Amino acid sequence: MIIPISWRTCLAGPRMRVVTCAAAACLVGLGAAAVPAGASAGSATGLFRSAAMRRFLASRHGNITAAVDDLTTGQEFLYRPGVHEETASIVKAAILATLLHRTQRRSLTASERATARGMIEASDNNDATRLWNEDGGSAGVGAFLRAAGLRQTTFAGPGLWGLTRTTPIDQIRLLRTIVLPNRLLRASARSYELGLMSHVIGMDYWGVSGGIPPGVPVALKDGWLPQPGIAWQINSIGEVRGNGEHYLIAVMTNGNGSERYGISTISGISRIIWRELAPIIAGPEVVVRGAVP
Repeated sequence: MIIPISWRTCLAGPRMRVVTCAAAACLVGLGAAAVPAGASAGSATGLFRSAAMRRFLASRHGNITAAVDDLTTGQEFLYRPGVHEETASIVKAAILATLLHRTQRRSLTASERATARGMIEASDNNDATRLWNEDGGSAGVGAFLRAAGLRQTTFAGPGLWGLTRTTPIDQIRLLRTIVLPNRLLRASARSYELGLMSHVIGMDYWGVSGGIPPGVPVALKDGWLPQPGIAWQINSIGEVRGNGEHYLIAVMTNGNGSERYGISTISGISRIIWRELAPIIAGPEVVVRGAVP
């Protein structure tokens, strides 16, 4: 269900432009399978309401939820906020961030560095399990995520890190912790994680890098998981910075008929966001503020 939105007026980012906003905290309880990809505009804001995006989403099968945080203006754009999806391998970004938080008073060992590199750059599951256990499993990772402000992320059984459930809004909160100065991660730790996310192996470099011009840095982590009876879970989160733009993006999908189909969906969304973000921000928009602390 959707609890009625409380509309108000607020200031959007450093431009101090007055825009109409919605209290995103009022959007809760959406079921993952309840709304098709081409959901109504009532569950979308800003650039997710553009004509190109609406046409694209209407053409896709499966379930989609997404969030974009423009760090240049402080605006957020949401699509079906509150929908929970399984993380698959995007949770590896949280596992590494937890490790870096735990070890801030010392350097990573050679073994930890090798394991972290395998987990992020090659998405190695054995490396992820090793660091997950070192972090203290769901208790350790959960404590870090709560400190980072994640409120919509829950864990499955012991060792089942890939079945963690989360929302794009929470993934934006995680990305902010990895990208922006904060009390949980030192600058060197944040630079280290972003460096690994910027050097993902070619076969895994897809999703929110879709449509981004060559030379524009993208730090990302993708996730994919075949689900019997539900088809593929395909997710992608990351930071895009270059050509005057700097934004965080998280897209999560399920019900994809194949891995390739889900990748194509996220890549198409990324392509439209990159193309339309600048002109959309330049004009009057309905945006959501306060979705992320």
